[in-house]
Amino acid sequence: MKAVSKFAGKDRYSVEDLVEILKALRAPDGCPWDREQDHKSIRRDFLEECYEAIEAIDTENPVLLREELGDVLLQIVFHSTIEEEEGRFDFYDVVSDVAEKMVVRHPHVFADTKADTTEEVLTNWDQIKRETKQQKTNREVLASVSPAMPALMRAQKVRKKAAKMGEVTGDVAAFKEKICAGVQNADEENGAAVLGTALFDMTELARKLGVDAEQALFETCRAYIEQFEAK
Repeated sequence: MKAVSKFAGKDRYSVEDLVEILKALRAPDGCPWDREQDHKSIRRDFLEECYEAIEAIDTENPVLLREELGDVLLQIVFHSTIEEEEGRFDFYDVVSDVAEKMVVRHPHVFADTKADTTEEVLTNWDQIKRETKQQKTNREVLASVSPAMPALMRAQKVRKKAAKMGEVTGDVAAFKEKICAGVQNADEENGAAVLGTALFDMTELARKLGVDAEQALFETCRAYIEQFEAK
């Protein structure tokens, strides 16, 4: 009988169990599929699980959310196990690092820094993040916004950070005029550049209006599909 048979039929599993289960799956006598995987081969799986967890949040489904959060955690442990095999870090290093980050970036809770409002908390967070990541220029701060994000989400986050750093972009009326004037000149030759600029400016207009650009487009797409089916 395999030593890993101890995992079968347990009433409740722990994080430690999950870590050991992944190691068993990756072992020479484990699962052929799991042994073959690397970071890139399960990258899409990680992304899909995150989106499914978001769907559970959007639909306010706690049963589904519990399941999908577990799938996200599985992906984290899987990637950590691959790294442990290479001798670089393990799952517990990941846990330790993020716990330390939370302590360092909340000095108003774990130290004597004063922050009575959300605004002050976010200002401290950005400053501490910049210092710990050794970002010396504003450009480095903007470049740190992950290019793997959906384009609308990344664009709005970049503009938000730029605004915090003092960029003056004009008021809502000016942005509406700029966007409308810009798209009037779009054609097949310059379409990518002109519409790209318009979309980039739309994310800033959305920010100024307190709208999440990514969520707004998501909801509009959903409504379109529902209306289309009704026709």
